[in-house]
Amino acid sequence: MKELGKKENVMKNICTLLLAAILFGSSFLPITNTALGTSKLYSNLNTSSYESMGSPTSDSSFEVILSENFTDGNMPPTDQPWELKQTNPSETWHIDNSIPQYPVSKPSATVHRGANTALQDEWLITPSLNLSKYTKVYLKFYWYTCYYVTVYKRYVELNVSVSTDGGANWTNAWSFDDVGEFFHDWTWYDSILPNNNLIDLSSYAGESDVKIGIQYYSNSTAQPDEQMFSIDDILVLGNLTGDKLSCDAGGPYDWWWPMQYDYFPAGVRFHGNLTNGTLRTQWLWNFGDGNTSTIPYYPIYFYDEVGIFNVTLMVKDNTTTTPRIAFSHTTVNLFLLKPPEIDITAQPISLGIKAEINNGGEYNASFVNWTMKISWGPLQIFGKTVANGTCENIVAGTSETIRSPLYFFGFGRMHFIISAYPENLPGIIKHYNGLKLGPLVLVLKETGIQ
Repeated sequence: MKELGKKENVMKNICTLLLAAILFGSSFLPITNTALGTSKLYSNLNTSSYESMGSPTSDSSFEVILSENFTDGNMPPTDQPWELKQTNPSETWHIDNSIPQYPVSKPSATVHRGANTALQDEWLITPSLNLSKYTKVYLKFYWYTCYYVTVYKRYVELNVSVSTDGGANWTNAWSFDDVGEFFHDWTWYDSILPNNNLIDLSSYAGESDVKIGIQYYSNSTAQPDEQMFSIDDILVLGNLTGDKLSCDAGGPYDWWWPMQYDYFPAGVRFHGNLTNGTLRTQWLWNFGDGNTSTIPYYPIYFYDEVGIFNVTLMVKDNTTTTPRIAFSHTTVNLFLLKPPEIDITAQPISLGIKAEINNGGEYNASFVNWTMKISWGPLQIFGKTVANGTCENIVAGTSETIRSPLYFFGFGRMHFIISAYPENLPGIIKHYNGLKLGPLVLVLKETGIQ
């Protein structure tokens, strides 16, 4: 059998490139929400009314109603009473261990067409969910497929539907029409992106018998090896009524491209925070380019290209009876053109050394490490550092005051050096000549920038 989802197809690549050029040059045309055919299993599927994407979930806290990552190795999963409804038993949902993993688990649930020409209307259905105590309910998952055969050619329909009567009637809640933009073939995507929205199922909150069906439908044999869809890490979430779990992804982050390599430790550094978590809280950073990290708090990451990336942080605490989960969203703006340097202005007369770090550019300067060093006399001897620190964020168009202790040992002619280095923007070093008279410091002359 051919390796699924990895076949190189020249015509597909050409068409995909042409399509990408068209899409980036003009707005998207609306794509019909009508299924390719009528489901033989569920002919009363209601496609005229489906749930829209939910509101942004930044800093939102939930509890886990259902979690499935297919690691028990069975299809349908036996750790919970899932159902499998099929029209083509030889090419229906199965466990797949071959796909390179972007989500946090392996394996995944997969459907493909392959050599069989029979109709495919393959449903993977969750256990019955009791949502009676919730006022808000959301869904998220990771998905993996081919743009060419799904959104562009429409050889395959991919839908998520909801039933409140044991599976007799279904209402569409999500389809690939909701993705809304060009995506790369054979890349894992989080359903929460690109708009930082969970799939909103809140109209079913309060119901006591809710099932969610994941439908793969194909009645075409064109490009059979490319007709493939995988799903993983399915979460159904309800609003949390107990102790809130919250997280903060930091940012938004502005990063000049060379600073990925100049700053030590090199790479874009994220600054995450957690509230009301525990030592067992799991972290998952989604960097918005198809890569993730489970490093808590301060992961460092290299991007391969410039652009604006939507970043999601998800934290999960498994110590409670019902696991708690929280999300936070931010952006990374990675750019090529060199921005204006920050500046330093020393105060002419002050107790100790006092200066301003001025950020006159359009980007925030993050984690600005600054140092004040002095030396004595015309020969600049006995140099030492008298002060240092970090300004966590100097917003574009603002300044931050820094200073040494009000008194440090010494008297007479002095040379001092003030440096300021953000982790994301170019830094600066300024030199000054001055006098120290007791606690007073007098700036006589700025001697240049180095």
